[in-house]
Amino acid sequence: MDVMGLLDYLREEIEAAGKVPFSSNCMIDREKVLNLVDDIRSTLPHELVEAEEIRDQRNQILEEAEQEAERIRNDASQHADQLVEENEITQEAYERARQIIDQAQHAAEETRRSANEYVEDILADMETYITHQLNIVRTNREQMRGR
Repeated sequence: MDVMGLLDYLREEIEAAGKVPFSSNCMIDREKVLNLVDDIRSTLPHELVEAEEIRDQRNQILEEAEQEAERIRNDASQHADQLVEENEITQEAYERARQIIDQAQHAAEETRRSANEYVEDILADMETYITHQLNIVRTNREQMRGR
């Protein structure tokens, strides 16, 4: 069962619990509720693992972008060296090499920016989801305590 299902079940258990006379407290099956809390805890780390995987994917994307930028820079440098050796078009070679390097840096920066935005969006969604789930658990705990 997923976290939401477990929380719904916990809420149903609390709502169905018998009331203690002359108070707002209720009597619940302690073992059942503790088992539900354990089930919720065992389910939550999955979302946390997903967040870590997303972070690792982001880092891998950034590393690949850096490697690609470095490869492009090296290619541009080699290409520029070859052009310099061909004295007839030295000025054009310098200009073209500069353009290639600029394009590589721009492409790397754009890839880095896109990867950061992608990961930021996913992490923001994950944070909202986990915060929402945590708020539900806190609310349920407070209700269980009679607050």
